[in-house]
Parts: sequence; structure tokens; C-alpha cells
Amino acid sequence: MTALATYIKRPLRSGLFIALLSMLGHNSFAQLIVGEGFTAKVLVGNVLVGDGVETNNIKYTGHPRAIALFENGDSCELGLDKGIILSSGVATECKGPNNTESNTKDLGYPGNPTLQKITGTTTFDAAVLEFDFKPQTSEVEFKYIFSSEEYIKYVDRNFNDVFGFYISGPGITGEQNVAKIPGSNVEVTIDNVNHKRNTAYFQMNDDTSSRSYKYLQHNAQTVVLKADLKLEACKWYTIKLMISDVGDPDLDSWVFIGSKSFKHKTGLGSDTAFCSSNFIQTLDAGHPTRDVLWSTGERTQQIQVSGYGKYTVEIFTECGSFKDEVVIYPAIRPINLGEDTIICGNEVDQNLGIANRVFDTYLWSTGDSTKTIHAKKPGEYWVEVGRQGCFARDTILLDSLPVPHFSLGADTIICGYVDFNIRPDRNGDDFTWDDGSKSGIRRITSPGAYWLRLDDGVCHAYDTITVTNRTDLDVNIGPPELIYCNVQEVRLTTQINDTSTYDVTWNTGDKVGAIRVNEAGDYSVTVRDKICDFVASDECRVVYLSEGLEYYVPNAFSPNGDDLNETFGIAMGLSEVDDFEINVYNRWGERVFRTTYINQKWDGTYNGVPAEPGVYMWYARVDTPCLPDLKRYQKGTLTLTR
Repeated sequence: MTALATYIKRPLRSGLFIALLSMLGHNSFAQLIVGEGFTAKVLVGNVLVGDGVETNNIKYTGHPRAIALFENGDSCELGLDKGIILSSGVATECKGPNNTESNTKDLGYPGNPTLQKITGTTTFDAAVLEFDFKPQTSEVEFKYIFSSEEYIKYVDRNFNDVFGFYISGPGITGEQNVAKIPGSNVEVTIDNVNHKRNTAYFQMNDDTSSRSYKYLQHNAQTVVLKADLKLEACKWYTIKLMISDVGDPDLDSWVFIGSKSFKHKTGLGSDTAFCSSNFIQTLDAGHPTRDVLWSTGERTQQIQVSGYGKYTVEIFTECGSFKDEVVIYPAIRPINLGEDTIICGNEVDQNLGIANRVFDTYLWSTGDSTKTIHAKKPGEYWVEVGRQGCFARDTILLDSLPVPHFSLGADTIICGYVDFNIRPDRNGDDFTWDDGSKSGIRRITSPGAYWLRLDDGVCHAYDTITVTNRTDLDVNIGPPELIYCNVQEVRLTTQINDTSTYDVTWNTGDKVGAIRVNEAGDYSVTVRDKICDFVASDECRVVYLSEGLEYYVPNAFSPNGDDLNETFGIAMGLSEVDDFEINVYNRWGERVFRTTYINQKWDGTYNGVPAEPGVYMWYARVDTPCLPDLKRYQKGTLTLTR
């Protein structure tokens, strides 16, 4: 990759601030990063206040979630890269996207008397960061941004969130608000800085294509403003940084205060960028009556530098010394479209762009001037980006190689046991089967789906083969005999629906997997596997027992040897009886005969001796599927004659 600009990495301003932010565990620079839970002492001493400003009596009043520190504001087009947040709601709610015009978090906290006197209206959810400080010079400054969900609907409604930076101390009457419009004595409020007045200090957040819309929640904000404090050197002052809801706790606002921007005013100015390393820059300490010491070792008020890097000056005062610094860096760091890429196949489908960076102009080798392009064919692509008259370029090569097409063969049906080998129909640099094996050949011993990845250079391809097997047939159309009490339709099935690969033949002449019959008789079926020539058959008998619902018990018999009515027993036509018993008793209650066999008869004897003629009682139990319950238990009388 190549680039037109030379880059020296811009040094970070505060190692301690980086350590604080590392506690958040963030891993992305594509969004605003907000961290809660830090004490007021840490936020003031290590984040807000610059070198040489002594602080004391640091305290915070308000909901603990209404104060936080932030980082990565530059990538979100906020205007300040890092610092602290005070909010009339939850500080982290400043994070976007701007998907609502009425973000509200009612914290249930009280307002502030100072802000309430200014507005003349009840305040809510006040967040107040207060501390004493002693400057070493008469001029102190800090940078801030005010943003709100009350823009622009509530402009000129006299019902706006309020904020202020109130300072008190030597030479100041009462408390003075230093949040003023530059060059005026007009306080910065929603009604004073908006889309109607002082518009140079106002910007909407309604461009859906912008990073601020994507990463910041507020409807609008001020530009970066500077609070200028005119003080007496080496004396103690008190400052209160305050914000609150007014009238009701609805619609939140935020104040962003720049990291290390609460500092002595010097003449070094802002960090500076140059397109080329061929430059000469004059740096001015801005304190002509004081001794100074530059990081270059020089002690003059002004020095000239000609290289990228950080330059520091220490300024000595009556009560100590303080430092300020400025960074000179390339206007455009080297850009990177990514590594050259080889695509397998002829179809390129890749988005090209410079991730997480925005420039003033873009020019692609395709002639496009958009932030990104969509490459659809192999080739070399370059982009040239510009910012503030500086340019950088990078090139990427998208090449293509053919996909290594191969085949494992057609899906296979095996008759009987599975045991064979499969292999691809071409060679490759590497093979990986679904079971992790690496051989170019695979033994298959069971049915299933098997895939292979074949690598050829940087490209690879997959193929899958499905193996099924057909075993000996086992046809079962039911038990050998199906018995029914009444005539009804009976379904006999082979459980085979695939008549395209199976030949089914019933003795009825039917060729389907299942038949329905309503006649008693013997039924059989033969099934042949058309692919593997396996044959199986089965048969069953269908019986209807509707003629056997009654049975007959005679009321007399004469065992006298004339071969007429010689025995007593049940006469019935049932073909199946599950359980049977009959008992015969004489008039004295003695049991003279018992049997559990339906075909066994009483011959008229008792203990081997002919029983006396007379009347006898009988009791019968017959259990059969087709007999009603009332017929299962019967009794009656029997007359024996000789």
C-alpha cells in the first residue's frame, strides 16, 4: 500500500486520562464512549484541569448517573474529543443515534437555588460540579459544548433547560456566569443560541448521513465555545458548573467540557496540521514578561520549528509554573484500503473504503467521488482523498482464481451392507472430510451424507454425496388371523407407499400398498424390491363371528342308554371362547358336575354312580368377544329322567 502523506503518530495528551478510559473496556472507535462511576475529584483533577491550576474542595451534587467522562468525540463530529459530561438526565443517554426528539430520563432529584433564581421557575434534576482553584495568571479559559433535546421545538417558550458556569472570588461581585456568547455579555441559552439568532454558534443534528446523527442523541448543539475568566493571579476562586431541567423533568440536555481545557491562557493556540513535512512554524508562549522554557531547550518567547511532533513550553510565575503544549502533525495520515485480495471465482463482490475516517474529497480509479465504492470485477483500484488542500492515495488489487470444481459422484443406493470407497475426481493440495480425516479416499461402511472440502492453492470447494442402502424386505400385514364380531371393512397394509421402486401384488389382483376388504377369507401379498430384487410375502385370515352371538342350554336329558339325549351340556356355534365354566347342583346343594371345557358333557352320574332322577340347578359362565354381557352369566333348571 502507498500513500502521499508522511505521518507521525499524534501523541496523546494525558496518559492518566487514557488509564481512566481503559477501565471502560471499550474496543471500538466508531462511537462515543461514555464512562460512569468516577469521583468528582478524579474528574476534576485528572480530566478537566490543566497543568499548574491548583484545586481544592472538589464536590459534586446530583444524581450519580448525571456526571461522566467521555472519549472519541472527534470520530462522532462532536467538536471535543474527550472530557467530562454534566446532564439534566442520564449522561450516557447522549449516545446516539438521534432516533427520538424527546429523550427523557426523570431522575427524581431536586433542582438548584442559583439556577432557580435565574429562571424564576422551579428546576429539577440539577447536576452541580463545584471546586476551588488558584490560577497562576490573570487569564484562565476552558472549552465547552451545550446540547439539548429541547432544540428546536421549545425555542422562545421560556421553558428551557438551563446551565451556567458561575465563578466567585476576589474582584468579583457575587457569582458571575462566564458562559457567554463570544465578544458579548449575552449568556448562552437555548433562546439565545439557536436556528434564529446567533446561528454561527449553532448546529442542528438532523443529517441522517452524518456521523453525529448516528452517534449523538441530541437534536442540536452549540459549536465549541470558550469561557474566558478574568482573575487575579495566585488567589483562590470558586467555580460551579451547573445544569438542570426547568419547569418539569422532561427532555434532557448535556454540557460537554473539554479535557485539560480548564487551563491558563497562552499563545500556543490549537494543534496544527501540515500537508508536507517541508514547513516552518512560529510558536509564541504568549507571556512576554515571564521567563519561559521550551522542550527544545530555548528560553525565548518565540521559537521556530520545522518538524512534526509535540512542543511544550513551561511558563514561570510568582506562585509557581505551568506548562502548555501544541502538536504539529500531518493533515492526512496514511490511508489503507486493506490488503490485496484474491477472490475464488469470477464474481467479485466487495465494498471498498477507508474505515472510520472522513475526508473532504474522494476520487476513485473508477471515477466515483463517493466515500465507498462497490467492486464487482477483478482489477486494481485506487482512491485519492483530500482534506484542507492535502491529499493521500492508496491502491488495492482484487485478483481472482478459478474455483476447484470436483465431484464425489452421484448419490448412491447400495443393496444390502454398505462397504465401498469414495474419492474426488480430481487432485488437490489438501483434503478435509466431514469427520476431520485428511486422506484423498474415504471408506464408507454405513448410509449417510458425506462431504469433502478440497483445497487447491488459496481456493477451495465442497461436494457432498448421499449414500442409502436397501435391506431384505420384511412385510407384515397383521396377525395370522383377524377376528371380528360383525362384518366390517378391514384395511390390510404393507406399510409401503413407494410403488415406484417396489412391486406389490395381492391375491386380490391389487397392485397398491394397502387394500380394504369386507369379506371373510384368506388374503396374501408379495412385495418385490425393483432395485435390489429382494422379495417378501405375508398372509392373514379375516373371520367374522356374527353368527355366534347366542348359545343353547337344554332343560332335560335322559341318560338311559337309548342314544337319545344321553348327555347334558351347552350347544353353541362360537368358534372362539376365551373362558368357560358350568356347574350342576342337586336339590341338596351338592355339586354333581363341573367342567371348564365347552365340549365336555355331563353323563348323569355322580361319583361314578347314576344320579337320581329329578330336578337339578345349573350355573354357566361363557366369555367370548362377540357375546353380550347379559349372556355371559346364565342359570337354569334341568330335569334328569331314566
